[in-house]
Amino acid sequence: MRIPLYVEFKGKNVLIIGGGGVGASRAKKFLKAGANVRVLSLDFCNELKEMEKKGEVKLVEGNAFDEKLLEENISWANLVTVAIPPLEINDKVIELAKKYRTLVNLANDAEKTEVVVPFEGEVDGIRFAVTTEGKSGVVARKVRDSIKKMLEEDEEIIYFLKAMYYLKRYMKKRKIPIHMRMKLYFVISSNPEFVEMVKKEDVEGAKKLVEKLVEEYVSGKRDVDESSVKINF
Repeated sequence: MRIPLYVEFKGKNVLIIGGGGVGASRAKKFLKAGANVRVLSLDFCNELKEMEKKGEVKLVEGNAFDEKLLEENISWANLVTVAIPPLEINDKVIELAKKYRTLVNLANDAEKTEVVVPFEGEVDGIRFAVTTEGKSGVVARKVRDSIKKMLEEDEEIIYFLKAMYYLKRYMKKRKIPIHMRMKLYFVISSNPEFVEMVKKEDVEGAKKLVEKLVEEYVSGKRDVDESSVKINF
């Protein structure tokens, strides 16, 4: 069972096996995340050659079936992506990756891959990723686009995010203990007055109310009654 995670790749090393379109796509993705990228292949598409000219990637010309060359590059990598059709390379990549504790993304085998690269989307700070784990990239894209459209049409959830983010920052600034913060996230988010302000897109009013409620709960003027919590979004 694969676990969905968002992983910081800034400064990490990524090896891509395959110099075609899929390899270029993976290279751009990890470059955008701040990774150091090498591409191992017998030949390279024009896009990758242009990226090398700009100093964005290192192209290693060679045969991935050359075990010495393959091991040398996998030992450098934190993640290796296989982006060539021959499945015969996969077992050797997996074997060497285990030796060096390198993660493996098989773009040519969705069932056997260790790491899945999903289809991503983002709306006003809400990021989401979708995969069908190899069943259908077309469907995964459609689901991603449906989520994006839903969020773009539901402005209320964006105002809710802004108000809740302010609540989080305010409580951390006030150094409210974590056990109290976890309770107040749910208690305040279900407060009828807070909910109404968010629905009316009054984020500034919601921020002021957040401060007032936090101070009342912390001072004991209000009791934290978790049994009455009901999320209305």
